[in-house]
Amino acid sequence: MRPTACASATRPKVLFVGPTPPPYQGVAVATDCLLNSSLADDFQLIHLDTSDRRPMDNSEHLDFMNVYLALVHGFRFCTLLITKRPSIVYVPIAQNTLGFLRDSLFMIPARWLGARLVIHLHGGGFARFYGSANFLTRRFLRWCLSRVDLAIVLHEKFRNIFGGLVPASRIAVVENGIVDEFRTVGRVRDRPRSERLRVLFLATLVESKGFVDLLHAAPAVLREIPDVEFIFVGDGTGFPESENARAWAAERGLQDQVKFVGPKWGQEKHQALLEADVLAFPTWYPYEGQPIVVIEAMAAGLPIVTTRHAAIENTLGENGAIYARLRDPDDLARQLVRLLKDPILRGAMGRQNRLRFLESYTVDKFATNLGAAFHQVLGVTPEMPGRVFEASVQS
Repeated sequence: MRPTACASATRPKVLFVGPTPPPYQGVAVATDCLLNSSLADDFQLIHLDTSDRRPMDNSEHLDFMNVYLALVHGFRFCTLLITKRPSIVYVPIAQNTLGFLRDSLFMIPARWLGARLVIHLHGGGFARFYGSANFLTRRFLRWCLSRVDLAIVLHEKFRNIFGGLVPASRIAVVENGIVDEFRTVGRVRDRPRSERLRVLFLATLVESKGFVDLLHAAPAVLREIPDVEFIFVGDGTGFPESENARAWAAERGLQDQVKFVGPKWGQEKHQALLEADVLAFPTWYPYEGQPIVVIEAMAAGLPIVTTRHAAIENTLGENGAIYARLRDPDDLARQLVRLLKDPILRGAMGRQNRLRFLESYTVDKFATNLGAAFHQVLGVTPEMPGRVFEASVQS
């Protein structure tokens, strides 16, 4: 159960659809942050938890459990819609056919029963999804999106991602934000000089997230700087590239310098960020938007080696990261060596990222901007903050 507070009839009700961790993927982290943020000061948040606690490789497959969960969540949603009568229904939408069909179980009833429908695209691949869909799926997408009151995207560069399916007047930009868990970052990461430099990868171990490119860059980095270790944090369950990567490292005798430590959540994940010297995130994931891991590294004051992909460059700017070419392990190795050999640059880059996080990517900023979007849909002026009721429906 989510925490509850005093009911307030003056606050608009928002039926908040979305998963919570685990697993720790972008939409779940964002949902959890928002439900525990100052957004609850202006709105009565009624949460329908759509979590699937199984490993990530189940998320886009059609199996009995996915169908069962979709039907259960759809039934619970309709029950809440009828009994709570929310002013707004908020739905994070998927960028694949099965996921969007599931989301339509929330979108269609919301409009039928008169609620304002706000969708949130937590990615940058909707145009790709729409372009590759068949004729019937496209018609369904057009029909669903024509009934949206507001579509939220992650950055200005994604404002046209719906290609006219949602009018420009119904699109708002709300960038991601997270809870600040790293207020003492400067003291925590002062480690003995004798320790190895540490390169961290933190994401699901699928090839398009760039972990294979980083692994293939490791030998070239180690030839230049032997005292480096590569820590891969993430779930590779069900992904063959994860097992292949472990075998590749073992064949080359890299077990001492390359470590696959599995997924880390909560404090363990924060500690992994604090103990790292560089985050390497050479993603080319086709549906990438504004990755939470990049913002987490910014909060931790980490320098980053990444790619000019999705909204990453717009989030970090030129001073917070060194950018490697997409799918190029040799160039990635060069950029890592450059950063690992320059402690002054690492320090300056980390401080820049920390400041940029505090200015733009805190959960308070995130909640304020989303709240403004909700008020825009309702056509009202925000009231002074107050405590409100929050309910939750768990899976």
